[in-house]
Amino acid sequence: MIFGLFSVVFYAGAIFYRDDGLPPLDMFTSIFAIMYAAMGAGNGNMFMGDVGKAKHSAVNLFQILD
Repeated sequence: MIFGLFSVVFYAGAIFYRDDGLPPLDMFTSIFAIMYAAMGAGNGNMFMGDVGKAKHSAVNLFQILD
């Protein structure tokens, strides 16, 4: 699925390059920035369950201390 997404993104970049005169360096910079941002968001999303458990544990800890 990820390779399909890559092909769509590079195809759209080629269309912008052809029709709008987008410089190739700007095209590749924006494509890789979007891909790395998406990968970072996906990796960060893996730990959201752990964040919720940590917040719950902190609340319980402060209740015990009070």
